[in-house]
Amino acid sequence: MPAPNSASRRALPAAFLLASTLALGACSGQGSEPTATPSGMRVSETPASAGGAPAAPDASTAPGKPTAAKAPKATTTAAPPLGSLDDCGADDCLDLVVTGDVLLHPALWEQAIADGSTAAPDYFPLVSGIKPLLDEAEVAICNLETPVAASPGPYSGYPGFNVPPQILPALKQVGYDGCTTASNHTIDAGTAGVVRTLDALDDAGLVHTGSYRTRAESLKPLLIESRGAEIALIAGAYGLNGQVADMPWRVDGIGKAGLIARAKAARAAGADLVVAGLHAGVEYTDRASADQIALNRALAESGAFDFIYSHHTHSVLPLEKHAGTWIVYGLGNSVAKHATNNPLNREGLSVKMRFERSGKSWKPAAPQWAGHIMAENPSRWCALPAPARKPCTNAAVDAASLKRTAGTVNAMGAAKDGATPWIPAGR
Repeated sequence: MPAPNSASRRALPAAFLLASTLALGACSGQGSEPTATPSGMRVSETPASAGGAPAAPDASTAPGKPTAAKAPKATTTAAPPLGSLDDCGADDCLDLVVTGDVLLHPALWEQAIADGSTAAPDYFPLVSGIKPLLDEAEVAICNLETPVAASPGPYSGYPGFNVPPQILPALKQVGYDGCTTASNHTIDAGTAGVVRTLDALDDAGLVHTGSYRTRAESLKPLLIESRGAEIALIAGAYGLNGQVADMPWRVDGIGKAGLIARAKAARAAGADLVVAGLHAGVEYTDRASADQIALNRALAESGAFDFIYSHHTHSVLPLEKHAGTWIVYGLGNSVAKHATNNPLNREGLSVKMRFERSGKSWKPAAPQWAGHIMAENPSRWCALPAPARKPCTNAAVDAASLKRTAGTVNAMGAAKDGATPWIPAGR
């Protein structure tokens, strides 16, 4: 049984999960003393043996250049989730929830103004639908794809994003603990934009990794402590849309050798679990690319990672268990509103990855996944399946989206290897 938790969580009845499965189909400071952060999360940032490899178009094959180093850790502690782990069959369990791109297109700024005011835009209604899922997480991580501007702007959308910063407190409010920040848009607003964004994340109480203000910062793996386990989060992006960062360490890349070196450095720094969050893939497709499969499988085969997931494609991609390691090839969008509206770029996944402790050892279990769609008029993150009385779009579109998501998720054998649909108890 898990260690006692200060709040209770309702376990979803097994019969309900079975019925749902059938219905859905085979569907980022140093210091030597602990310091509290506004997030309530415990974070260890210990210099790694590999810093931020530059994100470049050919980063998938660029080797990392590790440098051994050790230093004291700065730590903070996470508050418990709103639920228990009563369904844990090991000595203890923790659930990590990861979601896709937070990509604020201008239409979503307009929605936040409509939900609040020009002087005080309100982003909480846009993202509030995900709260019941994040309530079940010990650790919840988003991907912040763009830099944030200083309020009140000016703001800009595609192709050079610089978005309203008010989204960050809303992400914290719904339950995120941190975000990865390595993407093809990371330096859209230059180095000043990178620094400003990381400062804003700090102000919002969100931990982060993937882009950095200083070289020293880039050398520290992000270690997140939860339920006694240290979780290392390693991020990287395939490139920067042809732009070049001012420093090679500014944004992490996805060279295989560099990723593995960073994972090993994190493990040496005390990580019990190592998770990779990669920004890569071919956009607007439901299939993982050959390059993506090769890289992810090589990372799995290295034995350096306990869980690997990706975003960037603006579409849901399959889950796969390879060499004993779960891979999520594409989480799709979390919130976005592209000028070209197609079914795939309105959809996304939230994946809850469970880790179990036996004695002193933590190991991954099986993931659960939940589909969602962006509802319109007003724009809202909306979980599927939606209640019949309140569909996200309409019954037919919702059903088609969930069926398509389930088919894509399971296209590489995820269901037979134990991945299951997830409907949070709070819904």
